Amino acid sequence: MMCNYYESNAERYAAETFSADMSEQYQRFLPLLKDRAKILDVGSGSGRDACYFQKHGYQVTALEPSKNLCREIRKVFSGEIVCSDIQNYQSVERYDGIWACASLIHLQEEEVLCFFKKIDMYLNNNGIVYASGKSGIFTGEVEDGRFFLEFTEQLVEKILTVNKQLKLEQLWYTEDVSGRRGFRWMNVVYRIIYN
Repeated sequence: MMCNYYESNAERYAAETFSADMSEQYQRFLPLLKDRAKILDVGSGSGRDACYFQKHGYQVTALEPSKNLCREIRKVFSGEIVCSDIQNYQSVERYDGIWACASLIHLQEEEVLCFFKKIDMYLNNNGIVYASGKSGIFTGEVEDGRFFLEFTEQLVEKILTVNKQLKLEQLWYTEDVSGRRGFRWMNVVYRIIYN
């Protein structure tokens, strides 16, 4: 159901989101990684961020559940593309960083907590996770059929509770880069430290 929206609107969605300026978020995330680090781009969408990371020398895997969006990503990105959602993704390797920009917002809260609980399946020791979601919205389904989960500081706390190996590095709010009003983006960076 979730993918239906993106299957039907893949080309338009990719065109509308590819040029969004994410430089502030990149500047917070990338300095925490080593050169040529392996990054998993969760819910890669248009492939915008995967392309940026690849261009700057990182090894990137684009993970995207929508087949049609995977086709759009292939037009601009030469790295590995995996057509899967994060709930069913079986990684054969570990990453140094996970980038989940506006992608976990389509999951139920339990699914988000489950992802963070088992994040050691995906991350190397000292690995970094960036996640962003809308703050100030209602959790639930919108007119186009997509489900949105509001990102709150309570959710951040719950994530830290389900996985004691995660440490909160940064939390900050940004206005929507496309100029949309009525909500802010919550940006969170975690680091995982295996004891």
